[in-house]
Amino acid sequence: MKEALVLMAKAPIPGDVKTRLIGSLSPDEAAELYINFLADTFAIMEDAQAEREDLSLVLSYTPEGQEEAFEAVERQGSLMIAQRGNDLGERLYHCFADLFESGFDSVVVIGGDSPTLPMDYLIDAFNLLENPQDFVLGPAEDEGYYLIGMRSLDRRIFEDIPWGSSNVLTATRERAIERDLNLRLLPVWYDVDSPQDLDRLIEELKSNRSAAEYTRRFMKKHHRLLSGKS
Repeated sequence: MKEALVLMAKAPIPGDVKTRLIGSLSPDEAAELYINFLADTFAIMEDAQAEREDLSLVLSYTPEGQEEAFEAVERQGSLMIAQRGNDLGERLYHCFADLFESGFDSVVVIGGDSPTLPMDYLIDAFNLLENPQDFVLGPAEDEGYYLIGMRSLDRRIFEDIPWGSSNVLTATRERAIERDLNLRLLPVWYDVDSPQDLDRLIEELKSNRSAAEYTRRFMKKHHRLLSGKS
């Protein structure tokens, strides 16, 4: 079975990424932090690939034409596909559609906001996709989701969802019930979007010395963060 594990990412342009952290960080620092988040997430994906023989890694990026912005993230042998669509729902739909059309049997998509996401969650996501009606979500603490996976495409999963709100997870779960999908849930995890989330990540890195190597280097470079002055 051909499997695709996808990292959806925006080009790390200062002022365009991690905007809720600007203030605690400068626009340049926020973009640099995001690059390190992506690099750590890709490293987690590579660990998952080592566990699954037929797993391909994909970087789904936006905007088109900014491929060089991901040189520090994208690894040799992985695929790069440009995102298409006017909102997150359309971009997710086209990502799944493109990969299923390319011959993949299972597709799991994650974001780049959880640099300490346990690798086992990725493995579990693919293990839960046992038949075409299976649909897996990784719930995020902010009521969105950090992971979504399918074996067959259903466009309605991405339509009429209040993206960017606290109702994304609830609306998506309701849509799965409406579409008679077999919803499988992973453990809850957290995204790093706000200064409070960043403080939580800093504390996690202090207690878990082996997690998020790239982000840890960023923190050491910016000593005021490690000292709790973020």
